[in-house]
This record gives sequence, C-alpha cells and structure tokens, in this order.
Amino acid sequence: MRILEINKFNHIRGGADRHFVDLTRLLESAGIETAVFAMDHPENLHSESSKYFVSRVDYQNGSVLNKIKGALRIFWSFEAKRKIARLLDEFKPDVVHIHNIYHQISPSILPEIKKRGIPIVMTVHDWKLVCPNYLLNCEKPYCEKCVSGKYWHCVANKSVKKSYLKSLLCVLELHFHKWLGVYEKNVDLYIAPSEFVKNVLVQSGFGENRIKVIPHFVEIVEVSPRQETRAENYAFYFGRVSKEKGADELIAIFKNLPMKIVLAGNRDDDFEIPNRPNVEYVGFKNSAELENLIQKSKFVVSASRLPETFGLVALEALKNEKAFVGYDAGALGEIVKNGVNGYLAKNQKEFKDKIAEYAAGNAPKFRFEAEKYDPEKYLRKIVDIFQSVC
Repeated sequence: MRILEINKFNHIRGGADRHFVDLTRLLESAGIETAVFAMDHPENLHSESSKYFVSRVDYQNGSVLNKIKGALRIFWSFEAKRKIARLLDEFKPDVVHIHNIYHQISPSILPEIKKRGIPIVMTVHDWKLVCPNYLLNCEKPYCEKCVSGKYWHCVANKSVKKSYLKSLLCVLELHFHKWLGVYEKNVDLYIAPSEFVKNVLVQSGFGENRIKVIPHFVEIVEVSPRQETRAENYAFYFGRVSKEKGADELIAIFKNLPMKIVLAGNRDDDFEIPNRPNVEYVGFKNSAELENLIQKSKFVVSASRLPETFGLVALEALKNEKAFVGYDAGALGEIVKNGVNGYLAKNQKEFKDKIAEYAAGNAPKFRFEAEKYDPEKYLRKIVDIFQSVC
C-alpha cells in the first residue's frame, strides 16, 4: 500500500504538524511506502518528494507581493494543483491522507486527486472546516453561529488576527469552498481525534457515517521512579504564548504563589512577558526539550478556554505522569479525569484553587493508561481505514 501524506508544513510548528511527522515515521517504520506533499520551507525535514512542494508564502513577514500571492492561494492554487498532479503521476498512491492544507496549499489539490479515482482521508486537527478563524471561539462553549454556517459575524468581531480585512478574506474563503463543495465532494472519510469533534462536525452537516473517531497516539516514555525527587518547583505551560490561549491569566494567577510558572512556545508579537522572578519564558522547544521540561515540573497547566479538538498538551503531561490543570473545554474531558490525573475547572475560582492546591504539593499520583494512545494500536486502526476506502 502506498500512502501520500499531505500537510502544509513538513516540520513541527504545532500539534497538527507533530502528528503529521510522527504518523509519517510510523507508517514508514511499518514498511508502508509513504510520500509527503507540503510547502517549501527552510526548516522542512528531508523528503524525496520535496521537488514537488508548493512555493513558500509567508503571511507574517513576507513582501507585499508575497502577501498578495498568499491571499490568492487562500482561495485556490493553480501551482498546488499542477504540482500535486505531477507527484500523483509519479508516486501513484493508493490513498491520500490530508491534514492541514489551508492556507498554504489550499483545497485546489482535492479534485486533482479525486479525478484519478484515489480515495482521500482527512484528519481534522482544528475547526477550519466550519469556522473562518479555525478556533470556533466567538461564543461559549463554542460558536454555534459558525457551526450553523453563519460566518459574517466573524468580520464584525475581527475574529482573524484582529483584522477586518483578514476576517473578510477568511469568511469569503469558507463561503467559496462551501459553494464549490470542495471538501464534501472529494473527501471520502474524516478522522476525528475526539468524540467532541465528531459531534460538532455532525451538527455542522457532515455525515456521521463518514466520520471515524481515533484519538491521536503518543510515544510512551519510561518514567524514572526517581523522577519525583528531581522535580523542580515550577508549573509548566507549553503551546502558543498568547492572550487567546490564556497565558496572561496564568501569569496573573502565579503572581502570588510560591512557585514559578515556566512558559514554552512561540510568543505572539503583542504579548509581553513581565519581568518577575517567578515567571520564565524559555521560547520554542523541540520534542526532547519539552519532555525534559515536563518531567522536571510539578504539574502542567493551561488556561485556554478554546474548544480544543483533542488536547495534546494534556496528553503529553499525562504520559509523563504529571497531573494537568485546565478548563473544562472542548475534548479535554475525554483525556483528563478530575481527581485521577488532574483537574478541569468550570470557572476561574475552581481553576485558581486547584492550581494553589497542586502548588502546595497535592497533585495526584497516577499511572498513565497507555493502551488507548499506543502507536501500534493507532497504526492498525488507520491502516484499516485506508483499506476500507480503497
């Protein structure tokens, strides 16, 4: 079986990219012939198919011409369509598995794949299929306007990068792709990493019989029995460091606690880290560095109230047998069990109280139940899915 894995980045920037990279390696280790298609980037991992990658667009720091090119690619990319055709003709995959293809690639590749009779499976990593800003956060617990197909409020709310223009572009993009039916007509099956994602997709009009739930996998680490004695006096947050993710709330909560908060990840340009002895920002860290920081922490924490599609931050904590404290939002409740391996708060008071309790040394001790997230189990399930659509 030949599998073509597609994601906009062939390097790790976030959870979706990490899953894409890890899954590609997992398939290859099982002897499954695999190729990748992505956007050209200097940080990309080596790939034999990189000559087919689409040219780079930089939506943050590129030239005006580059940004215009990027804005057009949001809707449709003739370059991506042309290059995927060449790769398909050379590699001849049995199944194409897509991850995040917006905005750097665009869904223009999907009809090109489908016209060759190749089945397409898509793993849903965020809310871009149903929400212009992909966060689904305009209302609590999640934006039902977007789920019902009413997107124009996103412009008034400047939901995309706090910009009317960017919000308008993304609303028009979603309407255009819905009008074309480009996902609905071409994707044979969707993989949801949680029941929560499946339920929202069904509510948004996606057929329940075309959605399979498979939680993401994690590489299991052996936790040293002496790890607790090595733990340092800090709580750890990793992910995007932004107000959107609640990093400002975390910093405020730890101001009066006898414990340090350590934050790792890419920081939004407008987010300022205060100069305080119990706040440390360590920047972006690779997987090995994150694991080390998690293992040395007392517990892992996040103040994000976003309706997360999965909860990789929580899972990374639990696999290292560190309790997780967060808000009860999105799919986190499918991973974290209150009082067993952490706590999910309903409000800020609960959140603060639980952090203070764990900071005092009362975080629960537990053994991670690895079977549900075992890579080999995931491999069997996804190969079954690939075979079912062939």
